[in-house]
Amino acid sequence: MSSAATLSPRACERLVADLTSEIGVRAAVSWAHAVALVKHATAHGLVASLRRGGAGPDHTRHVLGALAASHPALEPLADPQAVPLWGSPISQAGWELIARLWSTAPIVDDGHRVDGYRLGDAYQALSADARKSRALCQTPPWVAELLLDLSLEPALDDVGADRVRMIDPACGTGHILVAAFHRVRAHRPRGRAPYAGATAERSLERALQAVHGVDLDPYAAALTRYRLLATTAGILGSPIAALPTSWPVRVAAADALLNTDEPLLHRGRYDAVVGNPPYITVPDPQTREQIRRAYPQVCSGKYSLALPFTALMTELARPGGTVAQLTANSFMKREFGKKYIEQYLSRLDLVWVIDTSGGIPA
Repeated sequence: MSSAATLSPRACERLVADLTSEIGVRAAVSWAHAVALVKHATAHGLVASLRRGGAGPDHTRHVLGALAASHPALEPLADPQAVPLWGSPISQAGWELIARLWSTAPIVDDGHRVDGYRLGDAYQALSADARKSRALCQTPPWVAELLLDLSLEPALDDVGADRVRMIDPACGTGHILVAAFHRVRAHRPRGRAPYAGATAERSLERALQAVHGVDLDPYAAALTRYRLLATTAGILGSPIAALPTSWPVRVAAADALLNTDEPLLHRGRYDAVVGNPPYITVPDPQTREQIRRAYPQVCSGKYSLALPFTALMTELARPGGTVAQLTANSFMKREFGKKYIEQYLSRLDLVWVIDTSGGIPA
């Protein structure tokens, strides 16, 4: 990704505002991001067959439907609950407003790596609801790499790339998972011979097996699945439909804190647990009390969600596993953090507490 190429959040906000009067805000966000997704998929040859015809709303839906049918993991792209555009037709004029933005804003990947990084940033820029209600906030690349240095790398050295399992239980649109995917794919044992049979196909399959993610937002989860498959197909130089459907894409749409049925959230199974979970307080009183009852060891007063996520992430790790979390320091300054510090953190084998304040531009 070129550091000079940036996406304007203000331009995204203006676009959504312009479309809202026609189709409503949820459909406006859905249409705006779907056009970007379709542009990314077609530019990188990720859709096997496309019908001829002029660009427009029908073409966007056709390509999105083709993506949904190209791999079982992408079926949610055809679900109106996850992708509201399916229930909200848009005018040609509205579609052209979207196309005009993506004709100038960067959305296609630069260079040899197809990973949809800008697609993740675009969803955050377009969806105020994702930012405010679900605290979607993309993890800066250098922070993601630091978290993986402290967690996934030791796990890889410990159990190897064929066996390692990691999870991000608040994965958003997948920045950390895609970075972890590349770590596993390219891993070589230190001081030892390369893995036997480490073909390109095997390294990709094992990387997909290794990374797991969960997010509350069904579209963010679907986008993460797309990014992992796009990265895999891009490395092989094939459309997504050519990938073996037996290769797993382990990303679920679920409430990681409260869902007790999701298989990816079984406790004690991960070598590395990595994440940048939300730091917000829960506005809904009923949900706030449900979480308080589920995590009484850390939830006190008007707690931040970062605290129950710490407890969840610790529970997800196997004995001897590692946890790396980007979190706010509000618990150090406010009353709700007293119980967390004195009664919970004191029981953990805490190796690093790294203050990055001032390290991320405002």
